[in-house]
Amino acid sequence: MNFSIKARVTSRADASALLKQPGDTVIVDRKGPRWLIMLCPCGCGSELPVNLDRRAGPAWRLYESPKGASVYPSVWRDTDCKSHFIILRNKILLFGPRGDDWWLDEEELSEAELLDRVLETLSAREQSIEAISDQIAESVPWDVLRCCRKLCRKGKATEGLGQSKGRFRRL
Repeated sequence: MNFSIKARVTSRADASALLKQPGDTVIVDRKGPRWLIMLCPCGCGSELPVNLDRRAGPAWRLYESPKGASVYPSVWRDTDCKSHFIILRNKILLFGPRGDDWWLDEEELSEAELLDRVLETLSAREQSIEAISDQIAESVPWDVLRCCRKLCRKGKATEGLGQSKGRFRRL
């Protein structure tokens, strides 16, 4: 399913009228993005407010680039329809029975440069994908995660276990 930001508004109250189809999204922007408001991509019709303002508590991050918009981390509804999805480069990827290795089936990354930069950034100490992404200009944690998993398959990195899952180090 495609993801696109339909509009930017200054008031949360202005967002609802602009949402028509599942996945439609409006950004509430007051001197910076505050909220991402979207119609649930599962089709249940619910509006999902996603906080983008760290000053207001736990927040998601919106990444905008010429390749498209991405949101990190995943959006997981713990009420109503219980949908769980990620937004990556203007696509909404719903999680399903394939578990958490969905990206392994995606086409190979064409950005060999990003793979090299991720490998250079990894150290002997485990790092989160967020920390790795923060060190690489214009990278998105989802792409960093794909690179880290690819490096693990090549025997150049390893992923932590248990509470360290999602943290990587160089071998």
